[in-house]
Amino acid sequence: MPNALIFDLDGTLWDTVAPLTLIWNQVFQKNGTGKVISEDDLRNVMGKNLQEIGRIYFPDMAEERRADIFSQCAVAHCAYLKEHGAPLFFEKKFMEQLAEKYELFIVSNCPCGYIEAFLESCHLQKYFKDFEMSGRTGKSKGENIKAICERNGLSSARNLQEKFAQTCVYIGDTLGDETAANFAGIPFIHAAYGFGTANNPAAVLHNFNELPGVLEKLF
Repeated sequence: MPNALIFDLDGTLWDTVAPLTLIWNQVFQKNGTGKVISEDDLRNVMGKNLQEIGRIYFPDMAEERRADIFSQCAVAHCAYLKEHGAPLFFEKKFMEQLAEKYELFIVSNCPCGYIEAFLESCHLQKYFKDFEMSGRTGKSKGENIKAICERNGLSSARNLQEKFAQTCVYIGDTLGDETAANFAGIPFIHAAYGFGTANNPAAVLHNFNELPGVLEKLF
């Protein structure tokens, strides 16, 4: 069995589509972009960092202006989520039970303050040992997963038959998450209830509560 679980955030632990759509549209309107997005528009870019999303939504906009607009989005949505939170895919007691058995981590392609907003709004700080985000490092999700593993003494296990003192898995909902886990050399569990697809995950979750049973079968 693994000793550590590394989670993606959006589409894996919580669903922020509704509040982000509202807040981003307010920022877009304030800046006179003429852009209005739907919740489906946002679901389609979940898992990407803000720079990538900016290029998708505003391909012809000057990079400096685009960066400024999404910086405003980040500040606004982090403040909102810190105060109000968002729907979770799990019960808090369930996360408490996981933390009794595993070391828990988060790696997300999000801006600084976003993971903190999740932890603070849901009062989950004590359950997660460490986290990393693209907004802080400027690196890819795969590189950030590797960084979490290195600084916390976790070992990769590309071959599930190998045994390590500290073995970890990555749990996420998109193909980008699968690619990142493969880059880091750790098994990927697909959260199929989220926003995306996967090509060849080690296992699939249709509900977050299935995780303990899936881990037992996988290892």
